[in-house]
Amino acid sequence: MSANNVLSTILKTINDVQKQNRSNKNEPTVDKNVFDLLKNKLRDIDAQSKVKRAAKGKSPESILDIIRKEIEGVRKENKKDSNVATAPKSVFDKILKKVDAPRQRQASTGLRKIVEDYNLDVSKLPREVVGQVQQQYIKDKAVFDKQFAKALFDLTKRYR
Repeated sequence: MSANNVLSTILKTINDVQKQNRSNKNEPTVDKNVFDLLKNKLRDIDAQSKVKRAAKGKSPESILDIIRKEIEGVRKENKKDSNVATAPKSVFDKILKKVDAPRQRQASTGLRKIVEDYNLDVSKLPREVVGQVQQQYIKDKAVFDKQFAKALFDLTKRYR
């Protein structure tokens, strides 16, 4: 999935969460400025991140990690801003869940492939244990992916 597709999906999710928040009687309605701030921070994130990181000579960073940091930054900014009511944690959590969905899907698929390739019977494992293994797989894969992204980044610098 390209960075633009990820961003458009997250921006659509922000709109959906905003609509859900407005219609939910059990949750305080979040100030429109919070959602506007989220959208503004994320709109040009792809181009900005490439330019900034390349200018500083830093290695690449996952678009999902950058999006997550921006969302967490808006959450902190919202908490500190005395002019705007603090949004409920659930609003940001719904958006972050969508950000994490590709990794969760990838981990589930990757583990399923390992179970098939090695003909493992994991049917007796408790669900919590499978969840822990999946979380460890996500962490290990992120480290592995980052190493390869760095290697590719270094190669592209060498062949410029």
